Amino acid sequence: MLKGIYFMGWQRDMWNYHPSLPMKNMQMIQDIEDIHGDMLIWSCLGSGAIGLPYLDREANDDTPPRMRLYGFMNDKEFCEECRKRGITVFSVLWKSQLWEFGAEFNEDETKLLSLNILRNASKNHKYVGMSELSTNRYPHLFKPMETYFPDGLKDYKGNTVKDFLKEFKAVSLEGRSILSAWLMAPEHDHKCYSPCCCKESYLSYLKKNVEMMIDAGTGGLHIDEYDTQKHVLNNAGCFCDECMDKFNVYIKKMQIRLPDDAGDIESFHYRKYLLKKGYTDEKLLPFNGNKRWEIPLFRDFVEMQIEYISVVVKEISQHAKQYAKEVRNEEFPVTANLFQCFPISWKSKKYLDLLAGEKTDIKLRQDAWYKYAFGWLNGKECCFVEDPNQYVRDMLEDIKNGIHDRLILFLLEPIAHGFHIAFPYGSWLQNQVKDAFWPDLRVLKKLGAWLDNNSSLFPKNPAADIAVIYDLPSAYENLWTEPSLNATATYNQVEEISLEGVEELGRQGAFSCDGDFDDFFRLIQHMSDKDIVYNVIYESPDEPLTVEKISGYKQVIIPDAFNMQESTVEILKSCQKTGVEVFTFGRIPQGLKPDKMYQTQEEDALIDMLHMQNMVIEVQSDGKYGVAVHQKDNGKVLHIVNYNYNEETHKIDTLPEVRVKLNYPCDELRIAEFPENNRAEAEIKDGEIVVRNAGIYTVIECIECYCTQATVPGGVFMPKA
Repeated sequence: MLKGIYFMGWQRDMWNYHPSLPMKNMQMIQDIEDIHGDMLIWSCLGSGAIGLPYLDREANDDTPPRMRLYGFMNDKEFCEECRKRGITVFSVLWKSQLWEFGAEFNEDETKLLSLNILRNASKNHKYVGMSELSTNRYPHLFKPMETYFPDGLKDYKGNTVKDFLKEFKAVSLEGRSILSAWLMAPEHDHKCYSPCCCKESYLSYLKKNVEMMIDAGTGGLHIDEYDTQKHVLNNAGCFCDECMDKFNVYIKKMQIRLPDDAGDIESFHYRKYLLKKGYTDEKLLPFNGNKRWEIPLFRDFVEMQIEYISVVVKEISQHAKQYAKEVRNEEFPVTANLFQCFPISWKSKKYLDLLAGEKTDIKLRQDAWYKYAFGWLNGKECCFVEDPNQYVRDMLEDIKNGIHDRLILFLLEPIAHGFHIAFPYGSWLQNQVKDAFWPDLRVLKKLGAWLDNNSSLFPKNPAADIAVIYDLPSAYENLWTEPSLNATATYNQVEEISLEGVEELGRQGAFSCDGDFDDFFRLIQHMSDKDIVYNVIYESPDEPLTVEKISGYKQVIIPDAFNMQESTVEILKSCQKTGVEVFTFGRIPQGLKPDKMYQTQEEDALIDMLHMQNMVIEVQSDGKYGVAVHQKDNGKVLHIVNYNYNEETHKIDTLPEVRVKLNYPCDELRIAEFPENNRAEAEIKDGEIVVRNAGIYTVIECIECYCTQATVPGGVFMPKA
């Protein structure tokens, strides 16, 4: 059973300083073993975003004796120690980061006296970053760039690149730089610029970065910020000459007709064309909503930029695998931060061995999203992390006060639904506060051992008679043209702004203005809240719907699939002929004749109708708990997740009684709980499982063996002798 750790290791009560993560020591290795962790993500070897000479030192520098005394080591040694223990270390390739750090030097610049955290150590204040290291500014401290590119780094026209920062930076329509500002710590003398990820020179740089990671012994590659192009688009970029040339190629490939006033395609320059027509950066920002699509060719330009997301992921993944095979003769796993499983990720998934991302909008209950994400995985393993918000910060305050209930719920709820959220270990708080996310490691160590001891209770085979279809083409169109009305969504807080006097973009709140396919997600959470057992089936052009995928279900729900492809509609029609009932919610796919249609205002009626169906289990939780049921060879496994949160104590109160009506045979029960709860007990009575005093997380194995059962103290049920 995969037990990933979000292994940033940032210091308590300090800012989270990208991109170079804190040095590792042997106590950390011991912690990983004690937690039973087997995979580390966002863990090491990230400083190529400052410069390859810096990454070289991070990987290979000698460690001073004073630090050796406390078990510290360089990143290459850390990877080797993990490798000895069967722990896969995923080094992190920061795709959206070009850093410049304030620094202080002695007079002849043979010593670096401070970096990032400045202390008035000298009057010689300069910068260390992508520009300086690429131009060999500090020959006494860092190797020359020719060490890594003996023939020089070339741009897309074959010219040698001099200043990497100047070459890589994304530029807006009006020529502004764009910052990846969410990564920067407040009131620090540093900047993180956003690159243009369509540049061939930057792709060459990233590939060399990956080679150095593999040479340093990393066990796998984690591509962070895979969708940098989308961030840049939402900040009026990128309009560099290379993007303009690539857009011309795209126009030809897609046979897109130019506007009448655009001239000939051979001389067409999209940036000059828009500026001549009076367009500005302001008019490209997301607060303009669908007005942006009235800009000539802008939707086509967006599609070209988005296409390059998967192009870059493919190139990096394939290069990493090939290079690792050549130099280490090993298979090499690659993952990427696919963020919130947004619809733009579908083309990238196939190039990844393991799927990772960030769960945003963390809250007490989010089981519907985990059920969706399990369908999105489509059989692949995953290791996601939390995206910090107020709820995460409140959870951290509980931990500091010795209360761990919400942390335990947060880690176990996804596992109930076949998903996985990594255990935090000094992980990211986005510099929302001056701290890192550190749980009580004693809790993680107990949880890791408990999961190993009970791994058979997590078969990842959810049982249900109802399927809900996630239609990728509809979700994708919703993303661009139907901005969410949810003002509290983490990345949907966009306000109209003026750029007068603004020299750099990225700080203006124009991060995103996405549609979030609200009808789909609102419906499935409502179904979960009302104890309706269902599975989500994800379909996309790469993972098409088939008759086999839905033939075992009695009912199929199609929420708001207004852009569903004709081939998918035909599959649904074929299933209807076999007796599967198809219900629509919201807009109806063209060509489909559902058995019944429900408008968005009829959501309650749809829920009531589904309640009348004969489900695999039936419960009445009143919202205090959720359930999941998985199929095993010799029976089923029932997971009970307790949401009975006490606002006054900040603890999750036990459930006095849970009754689960079984519509399947069960002769024997075995129960496992975390945390351990000696008061819990369960029995089979009149076709129901009755559970008393259920704690935060309870798993009941229902075994069909046609024998009588007897209660054993502590809630374990065994056959009578």
